[in-house]
Amino acid sequence: MQAAKEKVKDGVSAVKAKTKIAQAKASEKAEAATARSHAERELAHERGKAKVAAAKMELHQDKVLHREEAIEHRIHKHGGHGHHHHKHGVGIVAAPAPAPGAGAYYSTAARHHY
Repeated sequence: MQAAKEKVKDGVSAVKAKTKIAQAKASEKAEAATARSHAERELAHERGKAKVAAAKMELHQDKVLHREEAIEHRIHKHGGHGHHHHKHGVGIVAAPAPAPGAGAYYSTAARHHY
């Protein structure tokens, strides 16, 4: 169910981004049409590219937010019912350093005395 919600949210965000991109391109064309010089047309094009890039970036940020919400939901979906699937307060513990002289060429014959 959560995957479906995530997919719908992504679709809504994509539609919003496409709308913003279309608006940016339309304003770029209008600005380029009213430009009086080549430099002004180039500036209009650069502004249009910046608006398109901003819309795409916003889409990616929205998708990240949707993924984070889905992960939060999965982690806490049983919270308050006593069904915790993860341990609180348990962190990553580094492995102890190997003893001096213990290298990668540890012989199996040294472990087995026949």
